[in-house]
Order: sequence, then C-alpha cells, then structure tokens
Amino acid sequence: MEQIKSSIHPRKGKHLTQKERIMIETMLKNPGRPLEIASYLGRHRRTIEREIRRGEVEHFDTELRKKKAYSSDRAQELHDLNATAKGPELKLGKHHETAVFISEHILVHKRSPDVVAPLLKQEQRPAAVSTKTLYTYIDQGLIPGVSNESLWEKRKRRAIKRVKKQHARRTSIEKRPKTVEKREESGHWELDLIVGGKGTSKPVLMTLVERKTRMLRVRKLSDKTQASVLQALKAIERSMGVGPFRSMFKSIIADNGSEFLDVEQMERSGFSKKRRVKLYYAHPYSSWERGSNENANRMVRRFVAKGDNIRKYTIDRIGEIEKWINNYPRKILEYKPAQECFDLEIAA
Repeated sequence: MEQIKSSIHPRKGKHLTQKERIMIETMLKNPGRPLEIASYLGRHRRTIEREIRRGEVEHFDTELRKKKAYSSDRAQELHDLNATAKGPELKLGKHHETAVFISEHILVHKRSPDVVAPLLKQEQRPAAVSTKTLYTYIDQGLIPGVSNESLWEKRKRRAIKRVKKQHARRTSIEKRPKTVEKREESGHWELDLIVGGKGTSKPVLMTLVERKTRMLRVRKLSDKTQASVLQALKAIERSMGVGPFRSMFKSIIADNGSEFLDVEQMERSGFSKKRRVKLYYAHPYSSWERGSNENANRMVRRFVAKGDNIRKYTIDRIGEIEKWINNYPRKILEYKPAQECFDLEIAA
C-alpha cells in the first residue's frame, strides 16, 4: 500500500491536540490504519494505538448492533480530566467511568463523599480512593459537575451570637441526665421545625431525631404554631399507643421558639393526665446542642430547598424523603442506616 505522506511537522514529546483527535476520528472512518494515521500526523504508531484504545466508546450501528468506535470528544474529555492533576499522578485520572459514578451518586442520589468512598471499594471500582482523597479531588475540581457547593456538609452557616434569658417554666438542658448526653440509651429525641417561605400561615415540617440511632420522624404541619405542634405530637402518640410512646419517647429537647412555649401541654399526654414525655430546652442560639437534629434538617434540605413552598410536598413525598434518610448509610453508625439501628433497639 502506498505510504501516506505527512503534511504536519513531527511533534515528539507533545500531547495530542483536539484538532489531531478529530483527524484521527475522521481517518478511522475511511478506514485508516494506525500506522497511516501516525505517518500523516507525524506521530509514533504506538501513540496513535494508545489514543484509539483510550477513546473507544460503544454505540449502535444502523442495524442496532453494538460496535466500538473511537470518539474524539471522549478522548479529549479524558485528556482534560487527566491534565488537571498536578504533581503525583491521580489514581482517578485514567478512570473516567469512576469519576462519572462518583458524580452521579453525589448529584443525583444526593450522597456525601463519606458514603461514596466506601461504596467504590464495595463495588470494586477501579481507582477506589479514601474519603479524604475524594474531598481533595472535589476541592481541585476533578469530579465532573461536583464542587463544594454540591456538598451540603461543607456549606457555611452564619454564626449568630446573642444572649437571651431562659423561660422560667422550662427545664434547661443543663439539668438533663448525663446518660442522655452520652447517647447510652435510646428514646431521647431532638425536635425542630423546617420552614419554607416567610410567614407562619404556610405549612412547615416538624422533625424529630432519636439521639442514639439518628432515626428521623418528619411530619407536615399546617403552620408554625403551638397548636399544630401539639396536634402532631398527639397524632404520633395515638398511632403508637400511649404506653409504647412513653417507652420510646423518654425525653425531647427543643429550642426556645414560641411554637414550643406550652411546656405543660407538650409534656402531658393527649389521652390522659399523665406525663407522656419530659421536655428539655437548649440554650438560646445554641444549635450545636441539638446537633443530630441540625444534621437531619440539612439532609431534608437536599430535597426541600430553602424558600420552597412546603404546601406542594405531599404526605407520600415526605414519607419517601424520611425513608431515604433513614436508610442512608451513616459513618457515625459504622455505615449502617438509622432504620436498622433503631429496629435493633426496639427488638432489644
């Protein structure tokens, strides 16, 4: 066969350009052999062979048969991803599929890097990396479409420093038993509300988180009022039964919002004069004292954005969100879901 003469000066030691990749794709359709393409581009034959192998993708021909073909777009995308590495070679650099897998689980399935990293090892993905390395890759912009803004755990929250006196009738968190603080016993919950748009007339979500197992309960309230909170607690007590409720809800800690003002009504059973639960109150503007609740609320916010009208979320949809969170692997629970841990506590 007649040798094709190159019209391009040899470029030894240089990366292939996007223009050259397009030429490779065009010449392969003729079809052209790697040696001919290498001669035309002034490249080594092995360079062209490796490039073709890296840029291969599967597609269907006109008769719906699977075929492998070189894609200049795919090859350039891989090159750009690899080129972002500075210093030591990235484990992820040559495994675009793994990068896409990570991106999909963070953006679509709303999982954190802390959960995705062990998942890479479980599925025996190539270039499986540690949580720390994965966070580093995200900081460097190496995961397609993922940045720190995509990670709920890393979004900054404004610190508020204010001083407010404790209501006289409320029992302070300082008087709560130390065993509750250490999470040695189940049945102690943290309570909060998630609001949508401004105003108290719009629906809100009430969240309850069990401190030991991180089990979450989400209820939709008609508004952000004391009466709606009491009604929701009574509904939970009714569904569980007075005895089981008292056994599983030993204490609740809330903030100092007006919706939690009526201590006596909240503590007293809706079906008898006995106390159904002991209420404790966190210090004003001290959200870290209800850390589990704050973390759970941030997970809910993955589905219910700030400013959203909660009215549009159906009871079924809220149930799906609650189920997703309760079945989400948690590092603090040794990557077990809260539902599994909660069920074990109930059975014990």
